[in-house]
Amino acid sequence: MAAQGEPRYDVLSPLGRTPVAAPAALADRLESLSGRRIAFVWDHVFHGDRMVERFERHADAQSLGLTLVPHERFGNIHGNAAEEHEAVDLLPRRLRDQRVDAAVVGVGA
Repeated sequence: MAAQGEPRYDVLSPLGRTPVAAPAALADRLESLSGRRIAFVWDHVFHGDRMVERFERHADAQSLGLTLVPHERFGNIHGNAAEEHEAVDLLPRRLRDQRVDAAVVGVGA
């Protein structure tokens, strides 16, 4: 509570909107990545392609036995409204279809 005479400021979201859904519970962590199918989901912004390359090199160097599912299989999760919404709407099905155990999601600014 502001003392008398001190200014009071309301804080507003710069997005100008209220979330429409409560956050979902997080999935349990995998005990190990060994032998898992790992998806890359990317918004085609910033340098996600470079991050994926580095992750792939590290995974190969560590001999983790991963199967890496490339981001191209999931679509661009950022872009014009129609494409973005379609990619995001289809994402759960595409992850299931690819039998993905976990995903690395890269978003840039």
